[in-house]
Amino acid sequence: MTTRQSMETNSNKPRQTVLKDFYVLNPGETGFDFYKASLLIKNGQIEKIYRNGEDIKEVETGEVDVLAGRFKRMVFPGFIQAHIHFCQTLHRNMAEEMPLINWLKKEIWPYEAALTPETIGQSVIMSLKEVVSSGVTSVLDMGTVYQQEVIFQLMKEVGFRYTGGKAMMDQCEGAPEGLAETTDDSIKQSMELYEKFHGNAGGLLHYALAPRFVLSCSTRLLQEVRQLSDEKNIILHTHAAEHPEEVRFIKETTGCGNIAYLDKIGALNHNCVIAHMVHLEPGEKELVKKYNLSVVHCPTTNLKLGSGVAPIAEYIKDNVWVGLGSDGAPCNNSLSIFNELKLAPLLQKGITNDPILVSAEDALRMVSINGAKITRQDQQVGRIEENMDADLVLLDMDTPQTYNFEKNPAAAVVYGADARNVYGTMVKGKFLYLDGKFSKEIEELEKYYNSTTSS
Repeated sequence: MTTRQSMETNSNKPRQTVLKDFYVLNPGETGFDFYKASLLIKNGQIEKIYRNGEDIKEVETGEVDVLAGRFKRMVFPGFIQAHIHFCQTLHRNMAEEMPLINWLKKEIWPYEAALTPETIGQSVIMSLKEVVSSGVTSVLDMGTVYQQEVIFQLMKEVGFRYTGGKAMMDQCEGAPEGLAETTDDSIKQSMELYEKFHGNAGGLLHYALAPRFVLSCSTRLLQEVRQLSDEKNIILHTHAAEHPEEVRFIKETTGCGNIAYLDKIGALNHNCVIAHMVHLEPGEKELVKKYNLSVVHCPTTNLKLGSGVAPIAEYIKDNVWVGLGSDGAPCNNSLSIFNELKLAPLLQKGITNDPILVSAEDALRMVSINGAKITRQDQQVGRIEENMDADLVLLDMDTPQTYNFEKNPAAAVVYGADARNVYGTMVKGKFLYLDGKFSKEIEELEKYYNSTTSS
């Protein structure tokens, strides 16, 4: 038996890993399971869970990497960010104190229009390092109009679980020429990317159709995208009802609220994953339930852009799938999911004066079970069960901020923990981050893109 605790475990040759003597926190639909165990990881999956001191000697032979938890570390399903913009990270700290529409027109769209394959690669690697070191194993990403292929290729090389698609913007007043596209080209390029990458990299890559939002898309594009989503059962990822100015403009020009307009033109279906959903008009919550829309809450961004606070407690009460996302670095500044995990329940408690509303377990469901459902991968990830993919975050709980975590482990993670507590991040049995070090693939890609952008 060999015992290793370095990133050398990341060789391409399949290995066995034993997580020995860990606490396991496993989310459920109604309650959480919390117990002591050791896990055998083999061929990218959770091969066996040995509970409460059950003997594991029979597997400790041959080429096995053993990580000792000493019951001071805890395993949770890898965090899933259900709305993020990897392409925007190079513009961090460059677009401050602005409302949404000005922020897009004056800062974000000109930045995205100027991206090259080299700079978008640098942005993606920077994003990836930040999210994996904060325990994220999967994202639903919205790209920009061009260069989306670069993102998929990078995700494939790294071995990250990625769902995303090129932003679709065929009708956008105020957008620079570098983001211009026709309706036909937008659909054609999206489907070419779908055919090339959907289901690729051993099932780690998935495509999502991504019409940006109503103000940047023609009626025809929104209708045809929904038809394609129906035909091929593809996620339809967009933004809606984010900011009062956006909703007011849509109502003035269409006579409807944002969600009602999408319904009116036939642009909604059960595959829709909609970020924000802060400002709904009367009757629109019924449309959310009618179409089984998924909602992704981005609390930090909504506060920073002055958009407001989404009624997440009401969505949860209505059994809507609610996920969490950090959104992009220019409107959040941090891509750590821990910020969103803490803010999501605290905001609901604060605005309702109800300390019971939206529990720590509710928040953790958003980044595990719900995130897996939203990305249509709940049969592979989102729980810790035998024969599921080993997408895991290992948390060091022997820290001052998580003292007494055994009493209420979910609360300890949501209200006390942060990225400092992340000891390891594993995607399909491979560590992308472990004990302060990134995988060889991430380090090499970072060096490559930094050299191309500095020359």
